[in-house]
Amino acid sequence: MDKKLTLSFNKSVIESAKEYAKSNNISLSKLIESYLASLGKHKRN
Repeated sequence: MDKKLTLSFNKSVIESAKEYAKSNNISLSKLIESYLASLGKHKRN
């Protein structure tokens, strides 16, 4: 089940992320979700 999360970022970061997501045919939400999921794959010992 998806849940909402509100985040605050610098305007230029948001615009860059939106452009990246659009150019890769992915939603901004899925882009951020993928990034956060990848952090769990790189756990430190």
